[in-house]
This record gives sequence, C-alpha cells and structure tokens, in this order.
Amino acid sequence: MKTCFTWLILIFIVVGTVHAQTGPSFDNYFMDKTLRLDYFHTGTYDQEVYSCDEIYEEHVWAGSKTNLLDTLNLGNYLFKVYDVKTNQLLFSRGFCSIFGEWQTTAEARKKVRRTFSESVRFPWPKRSVKLTIAIRDRDNLFHDRWDYVIDPTDPNIRKAAYFPDAKVTKLVSSGDSHDKVDLVILPDGYTSSEMGKFQRDARRLLSVLLDASPFKAHEKDFNVWTVEISSSQSGIDDPRMGKYVDNVLSCSFNAFGSDRYILTWDNKIVRKAASRVPYDFIYILINEKKYGGGGIFNVYATCTADNMWSNYVFVHEFGHSFAGLADEYYTSDVAYDNFYSAGVEPWEPNITAQTNKNFIKWQGMIAPDTPIPTPWDKDIYDSRAQEYQSQRKQMIDQKLPQAQIDSVTAAYARWEQDFFKSRTYDGKVGLFEGAGYSSRGLYRPSIHCQMFTRSMSGFDRVCQRAIENSIHFYTR
Repeated sequence: MKTCFTWLILIFIVVGTVHAQTGPSFDNYFMDKTLRLDYFHTGTYDQEVYSCDEIYEEHVWAGSKTNLLDTLNLGNYLFKVYDVKTNQLLFSRGFCSIFGEWQTTAEARKKVRRTFSESVRFPWPKRSVKLTIAIRDRDNLFHDRWDYVIDPTDPNIRKAAYFPDAKVTKLVSSGDSHDKVDLVILPDGYTSSEMGKFQRDARRLLSVLLDASPFKAHEKDFNVWTVEISSSQSGIDDPRMGKYVDNVLSCSFNAFGSDRYILTWDNKIVRKAASRVPYDFIYILINEKKYGGGGIFNVYATCTADNMWSNYVFVHEFGHSFAGLADEYYTSDVAYDNFYSAGVEPWEPNITAQTNKNFIKWQGMIAPDTPIPTPWDKDIYDSRAQEYQSQRKQMIDQKLPQAQIDSVTAAYARWEQDFFKSRTYDGKVGLFEGAGYSSRGLYRPSIHCQMFTRSMSGFDRVCQRAIENSIHFYTR
C-alpha cells in the first residue's frame, strides 16, 4: 500500500512537470524526416543486453512537432533522445516490446536466452544525439539501461527506399501528418491476386474502428494508409495445425504458445514496408478465417480478417497498440507467467491493484454510492467461464473445425451479455475484481468493456479517456 501511494505522488509530480514544459523548438534541433534505429534486445528472465543493428533514414516525420516529450507515461520502456553537446532532452516516447512480453513466459524463466529485433523512431536530428532506453522498476520509476550516440552524418546510415513498387492508398485523408494520427495498414498472407480483397477487408474493419467511441468523434484526427505488399502464398503459419506458408511479414499463430496470439519476429521487414508512408502506428491485417490477433503498445497490432469476431478483435487490439490499454479478462489461457507482479501497480490506465478509493486512477468517475470493491457476482461468472474455456481448449486440441469452435464461443458470448445486463452495477464505473489475467488482486473499472468481453460492447469511460489522451497527444 505504501509503495502504491508513493508511486501515485511521484506520478502526479512528474506528469505535472512534463505538462508544464513546452519542449525544445523542433526547428532548432530537428529536420522534417525520420530516423529509425533497429537494435537487438537479448537476454533471459532477469538479464538483458542491447546492441545496435542498423540506422535508417525514412519518410517525412509523421509525428507532432510540438509534443516532443512524452506526457502519457505509458509503456514498460521509455526511450529518450539528448543533444550530445548540451545534454538537453529533445524527445521521448514510451513503448512496450516483444522481448518484454517474452520475459514473462515460462521459457524465459528457464534461463533460455533469446534475441528480438526492435526499433525506435524519432525526428531527424541536425547534430549528434544520444539515445537512451530506460525500463520501469517495481515502483514504476524508469532506470536507464542503454545509451547509444548517433551521428546523423554517418555514411553508414541506410537511405534506400524499400518496396518502391508497392501501391500506396490513402483511405482517410484528414490533413497534415504533423497534426494527425497516421495509421498504416499492412497485409500479410494476401497474394498479388488478393489485393482487392485486402483493400475491402481494410476498409471494412477500419469503418468498424472509426464507428466505435471515442474514435467516431475523432475521425478527422486520423490519416489512414495501406501499402500493398504481396505474399507468395495465402494465409499465415499455424504451427498447431502443421501449417506453414511463405507470407511476406512472417506473422504466425501460436506466439509464445498461445494458439490465438499472432505476432511476427521479423521487425525489420514490417518497418521497411511501413516506411513507404508517414506513420505513427502500424496495423497488420491477416488473410485468415481463424480467430486471432495481438497488440503491443507502440509496436503494432494484428488481426485476422475473416473470423466472426474480426470486428471485435480489430478494435480491441488497437486499444492495446494505440492507447496502452491492458487486457481486462482473466479466464482465458495466456502464454504469460505472472505478467503483473504482486504488489506492483500496473502502469496501464484501465487496471489497478489499488483498493483505496482516494488513490484509484479513475476515482473521479466513481459515484459516491458505488461500493469499493464493486460486487458483480464474480463466482457465477467464473464458474461459467471456466466451463467454456475447458470446452474450447478440448475442441482446439482435437483440431475440430473453426466453425464448430466459433459456434460454442458465440453461445457463451450471448450468455455473457445477458449476465452483465442483469447485474446491479452494469454501466457504472467502479472497482470490479478480476483483470490483467489475474482472478484476484487486480481490478478493472467496469463490469464489461471492449478490453474484457469478446463483443462490440464498446470501450468504457475509463478506456475512452485513455484513448482520447493519446489522440490529443498526437494531434495538439
């Protein structure tokens, strides 16, 4: 309790200080193009090493020219850019990483050593800068782990234009990239003859996203691009089904051993494809019928295009990658082993370990007569959820048809919605136990939300506020 209280005071001080700063003048230190540094992140459960891979000159800078210093305080990591000559902080951004997720798996805890490719991007500096990557500790304070000096005149910086023949389409054009959120949608598992399908899939799912609140009220704050890069074969790898294909971005089901989780380890090819346009965020659309997706804050999101739950997944995963929202569910099987450490307050804006109403992140949204914690017949829900998850796992293990699995899931989703609607505090902001893959000790703000249930139930008020904070950061 003392740790959480201390952390909250520090956050109030830090956020207040950062908001009071206007940051350096963009034109004094940067040029209107992008520097991307690819690096290797290597280690085990409790060890990590960074090493530079390559540096690239990319398209014009898509981000804000005024909000150069991070004020959102999201992510397990924070990268900072300093002017070498004066040591002035010029730029910073929070982010998460595949390596960071992998560290929470059983494989990492066995002291297996793995390496992942990662990237940071920032405006092109006019003179030498020092890049610093910091990581959060248990008290949510950042500690520097790696420094690397970059000379923008280095002749080894790569300036090649990748995928020069790829067709670029602007699905939403709202204005200057510096004042908008720029999203690029990339295809994986679409052959050259399936690019028409990719465009239809992208437009269909984008319309679902932009019809969801609060995105609906902020459509004019977004530019959205597609880049057509084709795969030699349709679909993506599905290791549990013995399926392997030649797909351009190397996305695969079964990431970290979770059947539905889709990631790619090929960071460089994703970044090269995205570099065809100015972008802040990346969405990879998967040409598959099977349920699946993934989202990592400030890295990318993935989603299959043709599953009955694709609308939900597309919006849900963007909540992760865009606004740093946590998964609020806790009954599904996941690949992680103690993703949130006991006694540590999660940095994500929509879950908490705090039970003192005065220090809950969303305490200002809780009505005075709402009990804390908030009752919601959790035991009834847990019993039905466990029954469903057991049945679904058996069906997957038996390799039954996806349509049969989807039918069982749809029936459970209908029960779930009826259950929520009949609860006393449905639609209220409170403190509902069960969140972040943990049945006990972590709490979410609402009984159900886009980050909790597999439905288009919408984002609750707390998640909507977090999304709007991210939109404002990139557009003001």
